[in-house]
Amino acid sequence: MADHGFDGMSLQMVADRVGLHKSTLFHHFKGKEELAQEVLLGVAQRLLDRIQPILEEEPPDLEQILRAADAMVDHFADERSAARSLVRLMVASPDFVLAVGSGEHPVDRLLIDITRWLDRARQASAIRRVNVRHTLLNVMGIALFYPATAHSIGEQILAADPWSPDALEVRRRDLRAFLSGALQPL
Repeated sequence: MADHGFDGMSLQMVADRVGLHKSTLFHHFKGKEELAQEVLLGVAQRLLDRIQPILEEEPPDLEQILRAADAMVDHFADERSAARSLVRLMVASPDFVLAVGSGEHPVDRLLIDITRWLDRARQASAIRRVNVRHTLLNVMGIALFYPATAHSIGEQILAADPWSPDALEVRRRDLRAFLSGALQPL
């Protein structure tokens, strides 16, 4: 999915890649939609597990969201294909519908937890008054942008190895700078 996207992926391609017969995949998944949902579930749950403890700390302060941003950078550096898969699922054809909205799906919980943190921090004057929804979209966009496109950005921005410690530090620094500028109380 990270390589070909939802639309370009077939269950036969997946079966060939993992060394299974296609019928074995059908034993576990009804189709590629169900497989994609499972991929999304895993990506979101692992990210949630990594940042949720940071967002639950009290009282909320700006350093928490900066550490959560660092954790997102580290998460997608550790799971490089997860970022590409997530971005590809987000821009998949209308045939693929994310099965979220119940509040229990890890994607919902991730977005809810970040939104709640932003709201709590805003109420505690730990961050400036910002539009929470816009800020959330910007945070997620920046956290996903670099790792999802690192293979094509190349030397100009991230050096020859986009996964080197220096390149990861550039991503952390850029995300921290954006968040500090956007959220620091006036």
